[in-house]
Amino acid sequence: MPTPVQSLEGTILNRVEAGESHLRIFLFSGKKGLQIVLFRISKKSNSFPPPDLFDDVEFVANVSKDGGGLPFVKDFQVIKKRPEIAHDHNRFYVASTLARLYLDNGSYLQDTIPFGQLLIRSLGALHEGFDPPCVLFKTIFQFGRLEGLPVKEDWLANLHHKEQMEAVFRLNTKLAEQEPKKDLVMALVHSLQEWLNAETELRCKF
Repeated sequence: MPTPVQSLEGTILNRVEAGESHLRIFLFSGKKGLQIVLFRISKKSNSFPPPDLFDDVEFVANVSKDGGGLPFVKDFQVIKKRPEIAHDHNRFYVASTLARLYLDNGSYLQDTIPFGQLLIRSLGALHEGFDPPCVLFKTIFQFGRLEGLPVKEDWLANLHHKEQMEAVFRLNTKLAEQEPKKDLVMALVHSLQEWLNAETELRCKF
């Protein structure tokens, strides 16, 4: 009986060495949520390198018949690359922070499709050069809303007036129309992070 085969499409969040010739690859799939696969690193000169962080990929993986162990990638295709993220420290930091948010919470999400769409939009915005702190703030806020948390009704409503006006402007204004103000926006990010960690079960660490 042939080994069962599984198709997985998602965005690479992390890669961890598993021995000398394998990687454990963590990806978030809009259809299936947080997934982990085992990827063999080929030493052949004509082989393709493993997909990079923040690539959108499609894996074809063998699954053990008894359901134990990780799916083993036998073929893959890179659907979209985002090389610009790695070329800028601030972009890479924010992308890595968002990856950590999905790694820490992705296993518990119920309706994963909108979370997958949010991740793709946010990484796309970073790749296209929009202000990283603004992307981070809008993404974390929207992540909380998608999870059904009262980020608007509690956190936003209880900010001091000046911070509240700044937050509302950032949330309601397109990224292309925002002027970077790193200190102001990151202050909002840390305030929202503290609220999420104190008042909800969401893990928001960075």
